[in-house]
Amino acid sequence: MAATRAQLSFSVFIIFAYLSLNSFLNLLNRWALGLYGLRFPLIMTSCHMIFGSTALLPLMILNDAYASRHSTVLQNDWKGIATIAVMNGFQIALNNASLTVMELSMNQVIRAAIPVLVAVLAICIEKKVPKRGEAACLVGISLGVMLAVWEESKNAVFGIFLTCASSVMQSIQMSLSGRVMSGRSGKLDSFQMTFYTGPLAFITLAPFAFAAESTVLMESIHDRPLATIGFLLGSCCVAVVYNVVLFQAVRTLSSVGTAILGNVKIVCLLFLSSLLLGELGGWSANQFMGCFLTFFAAGAYSYIKATANRPAPAAPPPSAPSGPHALEAGKSVEMSRRDN
Repeated sequence: MAATRAQLSFSVFIIFAYLSLNSFLNLLNRWALGLYGLRFPLIMTSCHMIFGSTALLPLMILNDAYASRHSTVLQNDWKGIATIAVMNGFQIALNNASLTVMELSMNQVIRAAIPVLVAVLAICIEKKVPKRGEAACLVGISLGVMLAVWEESKNAVFGIFLTCASSVMQSIQMSLSGRVMSGRSGKLDSFQMTFYTGPLAFITLAPFAFAAESTVLMESIHDRPLATIGFLLGSCCVAVVYNVVLFQAVRTLSSVGTAILGNVKIVCLLFLSSLLLGELGGWSANQFMGCFLTFFAAGAYSYIKATANRPAPAAPPPSAPSGPHALEAGKSVEMSRRDN
């Protein structure tokens, strides 16, 4: 009983840690990049990528289970790792860039449509056609996002484009990650994926980042040195801890819990962005209706997918006969033994 209670307490801690860190990181990026004026999202993302790999370097060198597999992993799965690194770096950079020109709440509504993109990719790549219930939920998500984004499209076309491009790239990354993490080198965990993809993502993203934002970064360091350096260093530390908590959440929670947690996170961000950043105040009734439809359909889709993958309960073993019939059967067996 004590072990069960300890596991429950740890699961609750992981849930709150995930929600807290994810919400804090998104709110911090929106405030710093969009409201405070530190407009260098590409450089910030590049720093996050290389900082994460650097922070994991001692673990990857000193731990024999990781150190003994470096050459095998890089020889067998370098193509998949490189593809995921490029996709991951650019999708995070595009999402962070969208926060400079649009509200965090609208960003999250658009990103709630990721299941639709993943389903489309599954049809094209894996020939997996969604079932009737799943298709109905996907239609609901699409209609909800279109209804919510229609009003915003008049004011933040570029932000919507950046968020949609980021969502598409994340969907492709999600479709490829499962295959790579169970590739020819054996199963790779999220620590290894973060360590291997970080430098490649930095090398790919850094030239565009410094070419486009080096002047902005230098001006920001000159005008607000403490805020600029503090934001970069602080966000890098939070991003590393968040990645570790995210990895542990996937291992600790069930598939249903992980799916529901993703939708709870979006609802929490909507509430916090309204409370702390003053967003949602200018939303119309159509946008609120589209938001509700999107989250309701996304939650239903996540639940359907999770319960569909749940294994069927094992059939109970046949019970031994009881009562007077069992007694008579026992006597007949005993008599036959005596005759023999």
